[in-house]
Amino acid sequence: MNKKKLWIGIGLVAVIAILVIANLSMSRKSATTVESQKVEARELRAVVSASGKIRAKTSVDISASTSGKVVKLAVDEGDPVNKGAFLMQIDPTPAEANVRQSEASLAASRANLDLAKANLQQSQKEFERQQALFQKNLTSEELLQKARTTFDVQKMQTQAAEQEVQRWQAMLTNAKHELQKVNVHSDISGLVTKRNIEEGENVFVGAFNNPATVLLTVADLSVIEAEIEVDETDIVGVKVGQEAFVKVDAYPDTSFKGQVTKVGHSPILSTSGGGQQQATSFEVIVQLTDVIPNVRPGLSCKAEITTGYREKAVAVPIQALTLRKPSELKPLNPKERKSKATDGAASDTTKEKEVQGAFVIKDGKVQYREVKIGIAGDRFFEVVSGLEPKEEVVTGPFSALRRLRNDDLVKAEQKTKKEN
Repeated sequence: MNKKKLWIGIGLVAVIAILVIANLSMSRKSATTVESQKVEARELRAVVSASGKIRAKTSVDISASTSGKVVKLAVDEGDPVNKGAFLMQIDPTPAEANVRQSEASLAASRANLDLAKANLQQSQKEFERQQALFQKNLTSEELLQKARTTFDVQKMQTQAAEQEVQRWQAMLTNAKHELQKVNVHSDISGLVTKRNIEEGENVFVGAFNNPATVLLTVADLSVIEAEIEVDETDIVGVKVGQEAFVKVDAYPDTSFKGQVTKVGHSPILSTSGGGQQQATSFEVIVQLTDVIPNVRPGLSCKAEITTGYREKAVAVPIQALTLRKPSELKPLNPKERKSKATDGAASDTTKEKEVQGAFVIKDGKVQYREVKIGIAGDRFFEVVSGLEPKEEVVTGPFSALRRLRNDDLVKAEQKTKKEN
């Protein structure tokens, strides 16, 4: 009897062991293989990238202020010049002739003024003499009135002569100013970066609908800027004073440090050939603090502006974050999961709000955790709330992330660490 009970007990233990082993085997088979990575403190840098051109902070385009033929050209592209240096001369003959004509007219007007003053003095004496005679009843009232009229007329003629002298003085000043325009000088110290004129060519003054041609460009290359165009989706994060690194195509292996000095508030609107409006961007100026060897305005460049920096931020891989609706996270038993996969039935979740978060692995199971993020690096987001350091999160594959639900069994494979 005792032996029979013993064998029954042994059989029961064996059955239980088989069931446990079977359940463990089934659990392993039902576990989803996923990639995972631990949440860690990392150095994060949020960067906005944009392309543009190198330019001098101070650059002066020189156009003609008077029309004529260029008779002397003193500089060429690449020549250094000082402020006030002579650059070119336009034929001065017409301007010199105007100066001589104005000088002659001024001299004639001054002579007329002297004559008018003499006549005025003579008419005044005659008027005073007639007054004295009239008081002694030695002349008629008619002669007195005639002398008074002559005196008044001479006074007005003298005033007109004085105005004429002033007019010709102004004309002479203007003629001399026009004569000065034939000699073109540099307004700044710098380098001649462009020359669009040759000696012997004619230059013309620009009109309202026909702007003057730029003859020379002088740029001060002591302060260099990068003029870049930032997309409207990134401009909100760009501020004056932010650090930037500029790469010039001519020096692909070197980054030059700079700082944002201007952020445009008005968009740069570009249109296609058919007149359709294209992407909107904003002008941003980065002033370089490093020196670019042999720099030339117009060089192509790419700037990376640091819009956010954290020395030790709790960071989660970008691929670990996903958007899910609460109803999509409810645990399912194997039969329900199979039914969902076969009949394709789904509840109406159109009114549900999606929540951003990540699947956290604990004891071989996953739980969806809502996550709030801060700045974004290249491959990691800063975690403001929702995750703690050393917690393990699912990072892939994407097909698994789409199907996972709370309490699902997973088999995690650690990914190789990568920096932000």
